[in-house]
Amino acid sequence: MADIPEPQRHVGNLIRRAQQLHLATWARVADPDVTSTQYSILAVLDRVGEASQRELGDEVDLDRSTVADLVRRMEKSGLIARRRATGDARRNVVTLTEHGEAERARLAPRVVDVQRELVGHLDSAESAALFRGLWSMLDRASAASGSASAASAASAASDRA
Repeated sequence: MADIPEPQRHVGNLIRRAQQLHLATWARVADPDVTSTQYSILAVLDRVGEASQRELGDEVDLDRSTVADLVRRMEKSGLIARRRATGDARRNVVTLTEHGEAERARLAPRVVDVQRELVGHLDSAESAALFRGLWSMLDRASAASGSASAASAASAASDRA
């Protein structure tokens, strides 16, 4: 490790570069217009049916303002519908539109292709180690910040890795 020059030996630099690779791969393989974060929202809504913006943020580990911006843009593009919750006018409930359901279904196999392109060259032990390491890092950070969603997702993902 000492013979690797800065900044290449820093984990933050590697994570940034891996994220850039993911974004470029996603745009090329999955969709240049629907982001992977938007797909995450579509996948959650497909699984749960409807959710408040807060619940969506908890599910995908995004802050309130980021979720509000995502929901606004996704509603504008016709992927989701937003309405006030019955009995609580302060709370927005979000659901998939027919277009959103179709996009989630269209993108699902492409998400697998993105994953395969990013980590398919790793053998099963390397892939499992990568996932365990990333989830361990996220689990530790979520424990320190008190975020339950990352910790529960980390546990579920480590079972799958």
